[in-house]
Amino acid sequence: MAEHRPLTGIPHSLLPLIRWFMPSVYTLACYWYACLQPSRTTAAVAVWYKNQILLVSHSYKAGYSLPGGGMRRHEAPECGAVRELFEETGVAIEPAALYLVDVSTRMSQYGKRTNYLFEVQLGDTPQIHVNGWEITTGSLVDAHEACMLSKSSELRRYIKDTLAKNTA
Repeated sequence: MAEHRPLTGIPHSLLPLIRWFMPSVYTLACYWYACLQPSRTTAAVAVWYKNQILLVSHSYKAGYSLPGGGMRRHEAPECGAVRELFEETGVAIEPAALYLVDVSTRMSQYGKRTNYLFEVQLGDTPQIHVNGWEITTGSLVDAHEACMLSKSSELRRYIKDTLAKNTA
């Protein structure tokens, strides 16, 4: 997976320190969610270009995932998805370009979480710029390879279903 030049206002010399600190912050957030069990809403975007999908890696957890994250209070799911995509990858799209694929709600030890999954098919190769501290890499990956890179069984199933649908 190719590394892309960070788009950030953070001095380059501080990035190693921030990357070192992020796993601790992530662990503390997990404890906070486990204790308080608040309801959360997240949105992710599957960005497709031909037979490739955009995957990102985080500085605070292993594996690759779709761009996305937590939504703000009173934020429409489409707007949250577009905002998170731009914040994590620098890819700008309009909310109207998104197609809602799935909405799921589940309870876990961290509380109730509602996830929105959107997809968008791009006609041109996107210019990807990651921030370098939260998101360390972002790249278009062949869909078959993306299945091997992802630790999420849900993401692997989504990619396989999408490939099957497109070849049918």
